[in-house]
Amino acid sequence: MNQEIYADGYDPEQDPYLDARLRSEKAATFLSFIDDLNRLWKLAGKPGIIKRDTPLDDEAEFPLITFKILRRLVNQDFKDIKPRIRTTIRHPYVPDQYVQLYGQIFDVWVEFTVYSTSAEDADYIVDELDDFIQMYKGYFKRNGVQEMLFYAQESDKVITDYRFPIAVRPIQYTMRFEKVTPVFLNQIEQILAQAKAVKPQA
Repeated sequence: MNQEIYADGYDPEQDPYLDARLRSEKAATFLSFIDDLNRLWKLAGKPGIIKRDTPLDDEAEFPLITFKILRRLVNQDFKDIKPRIRTTIRHPYVPDQYVQLYGQIFDVWVEFTVYSTSAEDADYIVDELDDFIQMYKGYFKRNGVQEMLFYAQESDKVITDYRFPIAVRPIQYTMRFEKVTPVFLNQIEQILAQAKAVKPQA
């Protein structure tokens, strides 16, 4: 960080009032989880690539793992029908200014689908994916995923209208994320003040 933009002696990394959710380098979202999963999967040398669910075409490479969101809904335990204020913290870059953090807890139902030219390989990759998610569960939680649980493995399928038969293995998880929205109080006050200043006279 560039210390020149801070007041003398102020270090946001050492500020006990600076909430970690705003200090974090990335938001806790489903897509950030996918980025982490994809990166770790590649680093571990696991088979196949992970990409968003799309129709298979002639350029598809196998094995392949796709993902899609089946459903996203407000978590029924927290019942955050609308974003609720979590805390008020110091602005991470501007001393003496404050930010309110609003949060809302969502459950996300996710389906991964393994495609392979071999039924045995498809079964193997499903097991590898399940074990891998469990192995790195702690890492994913430290990076924003509140919870992740195996839900179900759907029926095996075979695609026969492709150039050659493709074994298909769908596997589903439920995941929990908190969507955090920062509201910069000083910025709002400044905008309202400006709006009042330019308000047409009656």
